[in-house]
Amino acid sequence: MKIVQSSWSCNQLDLLRFNAGWYSPEYNLMSWTLSCLQLKKYYAEVILYADSVAAEILIDTLKLPYTEVVCNLDKLNIIHPQLWALPKIYSYSQQDTPFLHVDGDVFIWKPFDDNLLKKELITQNLEVSTDYYETHMKALEAKLIYFPSEIIVERKNTNPIYAYNAGIFGGCDIAFFQEYTQKAIGFIKKNESSFSKIDVGVFNIFFEQYLFYVLVKKYKKKVGVLLDEVIGDNEYVGFGDFTAVPYNKQYLHVLGVFKRDKTVCEQMADRLRLDYPEYYYRIINLFKKNRIPLKKDYYHFIDNPSERGLTDRYALLKTKFKKNELMVLVNPKLGEGCKLNLSSNLMKTVSATIEHVEKNFQNEELSNELRKDILLFEAKLDILLNQKFIHYSQEYLYGRDLNYTQYFQLIFEYPKLGFDIKLIADPLLEIVECKYNWNEVYQSYVDQTIIKSQLNTEPSDVYTAIIPECDLQGYSLINMDDLDLLLIQNLKKLFSINELLNEVKQSFDPIDLENSLAEFEILILGRIKRLLQTKIIKVIF
Repeated sequence: MKIVQSSWSCNQLDLLRFNAGWYSPEYNLMSWTLSCLQLKKYYAEVILYADSVAAEILIDTLKLPYTEVVCNLDKLNIIHPQLWALPKIYSYSQQDTPFLHVDGDVFIWKPFDDNLLKKELITQNLEVSTDYYETHMKALEAKLIYFPSEIIVERKNTNPIYAYNAGIFGGCDIAFFQEYTQKAIGFIKKNESSFSKIDVGVFNIFFEQYLFYVLVKKYKKKVGVLLDEVIGDNEYVGFGDFTAVPYNKQYLHVLGVFKRDKTVCEQMADRLRLDYPEYYYRIINLFKKNRIPLKKDYYHFIDNPSERGLTDRYALLKTKFKKNELMVLVNPKLGEGCKLNLSSNLMKTVSATIEHVEKNFQNEELSNELRKDILLFEAKLDILLNQKFIHYSQEYLYGRDLNYTQYFQLIFEYPKLGFDIKLIADPLLEIVECKYNWNEVYQSYVDQTIIKSQLNTEPSDVYTAIIPECDLQGYSLINMDDLDLLLIQNLKKLFSINELLNEVKQSFDPIDLENSLAEFEILILGRIKRLLQTKIIKVIF
């Protein structure tokens, strides 16, 4: 069966400055790259339908190895830019032989089951509505002037809304797809006059996934699903967990909110760098060459980075870190490039936070307490950054990051072996104690939202891990609780996971452990994964 993908640029002329729903534009291109390369790993025929803007960057610039490129989506450039599912509908309509359309945010680490590919209709899974779908459907019903008769009949039955997730979409029943796509296009065209009154982005779900469901129901069709579980429309969990591939997960779909999650995006980028470094650095070089900022810029101190130079540096630092050949501290004689003015960025956050504290907390005593606490936190952080972190080698920190992606598979693929691998708390880690959760406040400013509600709670001991980074910010902040602190305290010396589990048991009630040993191990393993992911602990090879 042929694999089909479709990429439409939403009427944008520069994809280096368009995030397409992602945390930032580079992750959009990294997603397309990793998705294509993983599909090509298992399928000989992968066809891209694209407009000229997408084709230029994905094919001409990034040189993604599609079998064929059909550049005919420019004709859709007159439509509303938020109708992102219509180019997919148009691509479905052009198929005259069995096909499987795979979204550009879907990644596989094994081929699809042959029995699934023989089905008349194929989707990712069946969804059932929560309040999310129902609320948006009622809003559309109040504003749209036309609905297909099949949807009207289904709504009269007062059933919960069901839909088929289109992460993968296709099958052998070409006649069904022809009727379905005609009805979907009609659904869109007959409501064009209403677009100014509705959330057009949400409309996509209903003309693509919901309409598909009601037609399947009308004709009593059988649908082959990749995932048997019926999932609530906004209850997808673990679909962006790149730390679990390929040993535990072979299919990911970075849908919706996962695209805007900083951690998910960075994990995806790390996976692309690990498996296809030449493509990863091609994207990095593209942004650097065009002087377009990266959200996580590991390369700010490198003058004139080239694709080849970045790739060679990657291979060298990865090897040197494993062999303990990278110095932790900067050697002044060798030089390390320009130092970061961390205090400037830091104090901007301080000023903005204090301004919000004084504006939103009218209680003078509370406001003064918050102001005092944040200034104390910032002072501690500023000392760490400018007296310690500024002296850490950028190359050492980057070499560290290059190796973290492999830790999860190394440890968790074969637990009988992996649980004997030695772990230790990273000696560069610092922990700061305050009364309020200022890390969450910083995260809210990243998203340009208000101060988090926890600032209204009673003050208590809050511990924040400060991890040195080699990006422009120079650090990351991670909240810690008592269990995290217990694990880190134990990991000041080398422990395997098996040894750590036994050690930590001493801090728990024996009767409670006896009744819930499995839950205890799941809890501790989950914390170990989090500490690895955030670079608080590391593997000793």
